[in-house]
Amino acid sequence: MFRPTQNWADQLCRELSYNGAEGVMVIKAVDAPAEISPSGILTLSLEFRNGSCVRAVLAEADQDGEYVIEGSYDVFMKIFEGKLPAFAAFALGKLRLVKGPLSRLADYMPLALEIVNKARRVAGF
Repeated sequence: MFRPTQNWADQLCRELSYNGAEGVMVIKAVDAPAEISPSGILTLSLEFRNGSCVRAVLAEADQDGEYVIEGSYDVFMKIFEGKLPAFAAFALGKLRLVKGPLSRLADYMPLALEIVNKARRVAGF
């Protein structure tokens, strides 16, 4: 079973780039199993400058960014395992944007797909 680690987050960050990406995107998983996060929260913060990811922080607490996307830990695992497309998760209300303008986030949809694909590859899926 895949378990997110800071090493995985760092490797993912090194592989991410998207022309025009700036700022911090936070992916927040709630209802994480206690063995993954005693707080039940696991966040991945990805900081972009000049189109490249420059910093990743995996934490067992809330983090802040220009965009915060939230869903259950199980939903994110289904996305990473290829069992649920990210766009379908949004359409079904299983993922939601809790901070940031949806209209601007739409510009980052190709980046979101790249994050999912590279996260899966780095995790060995």
